[in-house]
Amino acid sequence: MTLIDKIKLLRNTVKICFALLLSVLAINLWQQGQPAIIYFIVLFPLMIFAPGIWVDNMRTQIWMGFVLLLYFASAVFGVTKPQPSVLDIAEVTLVVVLFCGSMLYTRLRQVNPDITLEK
Repeated sequence: MTLIDKIKLLRNTVKICFALLLSVLAINLWQQGQPAIIYFIVLFPLMIFAPGIWVDNMRTQIWMGFVLLLYFASAVFGVTKPQPSVLDIAEVTLVVVLFCGSMLYTRLRQVNPDITLEK
C-alpha cells in the first residue's frame, strides 16, 4: 500500500466515521426522547466542522480533535452506566476511530505536503 493509498483510506475513514457519529448521536438522542434543543446542543458543535471535513481542510480536522475529546468524555460516561446500550458502545468506538484517523491523516499530510490527492 503506497502512501497516497494510506492517505486516501484515512480521508475516507474520517468522512465515514464523522457521518456515522452524527447518526449514532441523533439516534441515541431520539431513543431517549430528548427535546429538539438537546439535539442542537449535542450535534451543533460537530456540525460546525462538517464543511471543513468534506472539503478536506486539515486545520478543521485538527480543531475537531479538541472537540472530540469532549464527546469522548461523554461517551465514556454513557458506557459506564449499569447497562450501556449498543449505541453507547458504538459512540465510544466511533469517537476513538474518528480521532485517531483524523490525527493520523493530518500528520501524514503535514509531513508530505507535496502529495496531491485527486478527489
